[in-house]
Amino acid sequence: MAFGAFFLNVHPCKSLSRLMRRETPFPPSPRTSVISTPTYPNPEARASLVSALLFLSSLPKKKTTQEHVQESRLPKMFKAVAFFGRKKTTRPFKDYYTDWFNTLKNTLLPQLRRSMSLSSSTLLSTHVEMIHNHFQTYYETLDLAASNDVAQLLFPEWRTTLEKPFLWLGDFHPYLFTNLLRSFLDDQDTDDEEETESVIQIGESSEFFDKPWNIVMAWKTPSNTLMAKIDQIECGLRLMVPALVARARQVQAEFVERVGVEWGKCEGRKEGVEMAVGKAVVAEMEEMMSVFMDANRLRRSVLTEILNITNVYQAALFLEGLAQFLIGFRDHAILSEFERSKMAIN
Repeated sequence: MAFGAFFLNVHPCKSLSRLMRRETPFPPSPRTSVISTPTYPNPEARASLVSALLFLSSLPKKKTTQEHVQESRLPKMFKAVAFFGRKKTTRPFKDYYTDWFNTLKNTLLPQLRRSMSLSSSTLLSTHVEMIHNHFQTYYETLDLAASNDVAQLLFPEWRTTLEKPFLWLGDFHPYLFTNLLRSFLDDQDTDDEEETESVIQIGESSEFFDKPWNIVMAWKTPSNTLMAKIDQIECGLRLMVPALVARARQVQAEFVERVGVEWGKCEGRKEGVEMAVGKAVVAEMEEMMSVFMDANRLRRSVLTEILNITNVYQAALFLEGLAQFLIGFRDHAILSEFERSKMAIN
């Protein structure tokens, strides 16, 4: 129940610290992970969240709000010349994401929560599947957008300052899924250590009585089989993530080498240089599109695997947390307070 209590702003600092100690961080940004709710009635909880988010900005060099963690993996040079490889698109992905996000926030999440307060597992399963399909449609559209213009996804200036540190090869890092999953297990460990305190919290929380017993106890005693499958998913990520990063770096190295060779051949002729650089960038963008789609496939498969190994009650709580995580990144109150705090530090 401690995880549910976190969403009620009972123990925000404790839950944040557990998520920040994940063994699989979001490289190369600081180890910060925040699960947020659409509203924050508790000023102390909001201050705790903002304090944790400020950890993201504690880097050796000052960064503007337009810079993000992707630039440490794929240098600014890619961004400066990416327009050579762009194709015209009928609709910017930014607009699609806004519509997708609003559907998740205003329609699907409220429906899921209502079904979680009822005793019908069939209805709950339906809404779990609806949110899963919503994410699958998102990743399919992401692939389509990458095939048209991968640059708009690799360097998304339209992302908020809270979203950017969690991006990896064009979208949220797959570690977000496994870290969130692990946080449920960590909360149960804390429940065992603080049994007396938890009983008091449950007795004082009316929300505890608004959910069926199966929801309340969903993560209380995870099976050994479930734990082993979670370990397998994390093991696969530890193998795949470095491999994809290595591929992206190889694309960068080949691009630099290709431009250097062609530049020498052109002997300073403007037309020759423009053509050579243009061809190199087009080739680089094609290769980056392949890397991006493989990264996207990894995100999609990790999410599907998590929902396959969990029961409907565990899956519902997981998807509720994931949705709240994404919604929190765009909460205007949190964003405003985060920006004010950054200005005060700088």
